[in-house]
Amino acid sequence: MSEVNIKVEIAGSIFPLKVNAVDEQNIKEAVNLINTKIAEFEKAYAIKDKKDVLTMVMLQLVSQLYKQANTAEKELSNLKQLFAGVEEMLQQHVQNINKITE
Repeated sequence: MSEVNIKVEIAGSIFPLKVNAVDEQNIKEAVNLINTKIAEFEKAYAIKDKKDVLTMVMLQLVSQLYKQANTAEKELSNLKQLFAGVEEMLQQHVQNINKITE
């Protein structure tokens, strides 16, 4: 994979990064999300210390990530059960067909 050098600005600080070219757009979107959340926290809570703002943003984003991961895990579990039921029905159907053809 090809790597590209980019510079991103988060909370007023510039960070040079070397990233895979396929990840560049995702990283830029993440940076935009982080900066948007920073602005929201600064406006809503009048927090001036960037470290405190970044901590609050991190907490919010990570808690959302965990919530989505848990939801995805539950959905995957439900799909596994559904497919197991379908597989069982198909096996029963094949057995019934074999009984008829005997």
